[in-house]
Amino acid sequence: EEMSSSECGYLPKEGDAMYGALFDCNSSSSSSAYNLRGTPEHRLLIQSLMSGTDLYSPMEVEGHNAARGEDEAPSDESDEESPMTHLYQAQLLKDHAMGFRIASLMLDHYQTNKPSSSSIGNPLSLDRYIVIAGYGHLKHYLGVPDCVSGYLRQEALLHPDGQRRAAAMDLLLSISRRPLSTTEATGCIRRNKFGGDGSALIGCQMMYEAYLEESYPPMMEAADDAPEDDDYDDDDGDDISEGMKQKMLKDLYLQHPKLLDEYILNSQPIADPLLRFASGIAGFKHPCADYLFVYDEDDDNVIDQCDLDDVGKKCPFHQQTNSENENAKDETAEAYEAVGKTAGMKGNVARARAIMRQIGYEEEDLAYIGNDDIYNFQGVANPHIVAKIQSGEAVLDIGSGLGIDSFLAMRDSGADDNSPPANEEDGVVSCPFVVGVDLAESEVKHTKMRASERGYSVPQRIQFIRGDVENLDEAFATKNFLMGTFDVCISNGAFCLVPNKSKAFSNVYKALRPGGRMAISTTTIVSDQLDPSFEWPVCMRMFASLESIKPICESIGFENVRIVDAESPLEGMDVPIEEECSSGNVGGQRFKIHGRNADQFTYLEDMDMDELCKVVTVYGEKPL
Repeated sequence: EEMSSSECGYLPKEGDAMYGALFDCNSSSSSSAYNLRGTPEHRLLIQSLMSGTDLYSPMEVEGHNAARGEDEAPSDESDEESPMTHLYQAQLLKDHAMGFRIASLMLDHYQTNKPSSSSIGNPLSLDRYIVIAGYGHLKHYLGVPDCVSGYLRQEALLHPDGQRRAAAMDLLLSISRRPLSTTEATGCIRRNKFGGDGSALIGCQMMYEAYLEESYPPMMEAADDAPEDDDYDDDDGDDISEGMKQKMLKDLYLQHPKLLDEYILNSQPIADPLLRFASGIAGFKHPCADYLFVYDEDDDNVIDQCDLDDVGKKCPFHQQTNSENENAKDETAEAYEAVGKTAGMKGNVARARAIMRQIGYEEEDLAYIGNDDIYNFQGVANPHIVAKIQSGEAVLDIGSGLGIDSFLAMRDSGADDNSPPANEEDGVVSCPFVVGVDLAESEVKHTKMRASERGYSVPQRIQFIRGDVENLDEAFATKNFLMGTFDVCISNGAFCLVPNKSKAFSNVYKALRPGGRMAISTTTIVSDQLDPSFEWPVCMRMFASLESIKPICESIGFENVRIVDAESPLEGMDVPIEEECSSGNVGGQRFKIHGRNADQFTYLEDMDMDELCKVVTVYGEKPL
């Protein structure tokens, strides 16, 4: 009552609309009216912060009570008086006070700055709120975020003023979304009528909590070789000295920054709450945070200019800037623009047929494509083997190139049957339908022309659009396509050249319908990273490591992820000798991607590409 008084105003008063979100009304306990509202998951989280209980490893049912720190399931009476109950209620008191204050401020600000009639469709577009609180008050969207949502929900349901209810609903919907793009919240390429851009949770965690000394081999070996001398252990009881640990961390950061990232991400204290949050006894609905900032605040282990001079380089992350990625993307687009401009010139049919056979295409595939298109094949494998496109499905082809795989998708989905035509209703295209997306405008232009010449129904059944898989929603917006439309997404080689693999796979996930699947054929690096002592071609610098792809896809939300060996050799293909086909090619030769700057990379001839790289097809399903 004191905290609800008008002098304090920390909690809602009895009779207020928000009051219903304050107490737990579902408990059978006689005193439940005085128990602040929480959740079992939140209680387990708070207890684990005190006890170190593992909430993320799968456990047997009989182990649940032990995980809760109890010998047996307590009765209602004993639970009410347990120290954990009192501690949790104290935690909830702070969470509710913060949540109520935040919700009230947001609502008051909304009503003070009422949108004009001209901005009714987007009233909150200029409003931004940042809430800073201890990680324990926010983790897994429990605590304060849950309280804010609860209070706004009660206000939207029960407040007597209609405008106040509408404001609460608007705010509730806004904070319930993720702000990756204005289209994600609605699943389509248009802003939802309620406005707002969503919310994101950013967590901070110290790097020492990743316990690299338990997973990084050099540290583990140093611990095994350490003398059994009590004076050798550092103050924390580690088996290696603090000085040696600092040097190893510094070397790892400077020499192999990507490897450091992988060790941090794969460490149990980081990966469990971020990636495997739903696996344990708590069964959290959300990861610990949308973005987790893992940092090192060690004033005794500073990287200075002398350290950089010793290894002869700048800070490693200065070498992995967005500008480098953009340069690689620009170089890729420029090269394939040149390919598209000469795609109409006749190519080597026999060579193209031989390559396609060796990477898994059947004779019926080659016959369907025909000699007028087959020499424009671009790819590293056959994604159709894994995709198994069915009749009636809508297909998205990322990096469609000169259209070969899109044309095969037309056949497999039945979209090449022009009767009856596809319909479009409220921005949703009906099946079967094929959309090809490519970075090069000249290739898009060529495929549009060839699709029409092949007799396909353009644009009713097949469309080609210029776009970047890292910004797929922008490409879709140009044609009013909706995210979440496609049954299957294929790609053949385009992901090799995508700088941000995580963003690309995330956009594939968004483009698929619930239950949809992907088959992405790409080339990977077998080891963790390329030898930095060599200058590698830009395409190889963009390759992902083989081991990184499955965790990336699973963290995005894909299920049943499989990395399928494409059995597509990079060495020893038995194909006809490359010959220029100048007959009928007026104005020059066809532009070739491979072979350019060959003199610069002659050392690659001495390397076994099948040992260095592996072609795979990445399969994953979007949950229903």
